[in-house]
Amino acid sequence: MKYLLPQGIGDSVWALHKLQSVSNKIGDGRIDVYLNCSDVNQPIQVRALDFVKRFDFVDNSFMLQMSIHPNTPVDDLGRYNYIQSGLTPLFGHMFYVLMPNGHLERGMRLENWLPDFEINWNLMDHFQISDEEKKAGDELKKEMGEYAVFYLGPLEGNLYCGHNRGPMWKPEEWVDLGEKLHKEMGLNIVVVGAPYDDMYYATSVEPLLAKRKIDYWADLIGRTGIGELYSITSKSRFVISYQSGVGIVSSYLGIPTGIFWRPKGNSLNPDMYISFEETMASDWVRPDMLEKGKHLPLIYGRHNVDYIVGEAQRRGW
Repeated sequence: MKYLLPQGIGDSVWALHKLQSVSNKIGDGRIDVYLNCSDVNQPIQVRALDFVKRFDFVDNSFMLQMSIHPNTPVDDLGRYNYIQSGLTPLFGHMFYVLMPNGHLERGMRLENWLPDFEINWNLMDHFQISDEEKKAGDELKKEMGEYAVFYLGPLEGNLYCGHNRGPMWKPEEWVDLGEKLHKEMGLNIVVVGAPYDDMYYATSVEPLLAKRKIDYWADLIGRTGIGELYSITSKSRFVISYQSGVGIVSSYLGIPTGIFWRPKGNSLNPDMYISFEETMASDWVRPDMLEKGKHLPLIYGRHNVDYIVGEAQRRGW
């Protein structure tokens, strides 16, 4: 059976939490996952393909060039319009569409989306990382000692259109955060991301590190595959991340994680009003991560360097 999911790693992993239940109840025993995109030649749009293939219950995954916004992109309240979840005919085939984003963006818990289907909070038990990939985290820890992982995000999302548009959290604050973590918690810093994330780091953050003569950052942006990436985050003390699959999946792996989101009422887009409920920062998180204090929701413009370090210390990260 064909299943249509949103294209991002974080978006697709939200949908995967209920895919097994949907398949068990109405499926035909086969799970072929299709991820939407507008251009299969853009690396950022196909970033989740290898990720989805790694789940042992997925038979295959493909890209499907189509829009998941069937009418106007947003409604009058600045919320994205998505194709509805459920059985839907597309391109002459029947798909089961799984689109949790609209539900989460409106401030509702993930388990309450598609309530007829059970959620598998142990989803990452089905994620396959090779033995060779698992070594990446161990080897890095031997080389660097204790470290925190930072995911800074792409240039566009930090400057022009995205959660940190402005920017609200400035490059100096990443450097200040790393400096405070190094001095007060003895941590080195590892920055990760895809090749398209390198421009922001190279132009905005790396020059500041050079100016301050900081040598305890390791730049792994564009230098790891998806399995190595999550091996590295799994061996870290914690992850601080721009809103993305890096932080979302690390959280599902049980790693203490802080993720930044934009404050409600402050548009992600300079050309049209787009805004989410702030509870989305936690509405997808596993209940046990919330109970154990391993999830730190962060809002740009509200939470600063001292707050993050203080919370990491208070929570015993």
